[in-house]
Amino acid sequence: MLKEIEVKSRQLLSDVIGDNTNLGYYQIHKIIKNRSVKINGIRVGVDQNVNGGDLVCIYLPDREKDSIEVVYRDDNILVVSKTSGIEVQGEDSLTERINNILIDAEAVPVHRLDRNTMGLVVFALNKTAEKELLESFKVREIDKTYNCVVVGVPRQANAKLKAFLFKDAKKSLVYVSEIQKAGYQPIETHYQLIKRLNSELSLLEVKPVTGRTHQIRAHLASIRLPILGDGKYGINKINRKYRIKTQLLCCTKITFHFKQGTLKYLDGKSVVLSVDLTQYYKK
Repeated sequence: MLKEIEVKSRQLLSDVIGDNTNLGYYQIHKIIKNRSVKINGIRVGVDQNVNGGDLVCIYLPDREKDSIEVVYRDDNILVVSKTSGIEVQGEDSLTERINNILIDAEAVPVHRLDRNTMGLVVFALNKTAEKELLESFKVREIDKTYNCVVVGVPRQANAKLKAFLFKDAKKSLVYVSEIQKAGYQPIETHYQLIKRLNSELSLLEVKPVTGRTHQIRAHLASIRLPILGDGKYGINKINRKYRIKTQLLCCTKITFHFKQGTLKYLDGKSVVLSVDLTQYYKK
């Protein structure tokens, strides 16, 4: 939600915001630091003097729009549920909305989900946690589990898929091959059938061993199990039939493995999100 303020006289930006909103001191300085303020159309990130006649525009959290479902929080990490249609980082992103609400810390994302993928996202609340989480995701010591609705019924109830993936950054697409080719990186994806939903849809639990761009979506599509609603790798005719425009893919569980360090107390802990993906399409 944007609020416009016409400055009456020269004063500090933080004072202008404080006089014209119900925000507290820490919230005001967090909004400024997060560059959620514009002076005469120019985004700023530090407190400074403004002059009479200046136009200040600030992004204020909209309680309904910016409501965040917190699944787990302690002094070091925050795990929230991301809805479809929002980026993890950037302008008007999940990160920006969280930091416009938090008053006692600054949340930094340590991994990402695609814009239209739902589910759990982990944030660090301090530098030490950020360093340990980034390293753990890098060396694959944090496990992520997804649920998804796919078009088709798998021949095997569970499988460990291996292939190779090429990322075309210009087209924002990836390609999967069963054989090694120049520029292709190895991928591994495990799935298990949870249940058949009807004659043409199935619900799967998926665990990506590697973490390539669009890996789950493209890997499943390559074995003729495209995710329902996926506009890039799915079947548009089926997507229209079920009136669904975004992929029904959700990160439902994150399990931490820390043998040492500040976050060792989280070793073996799983954060779980309960979600019914069948509510998002026409049955």
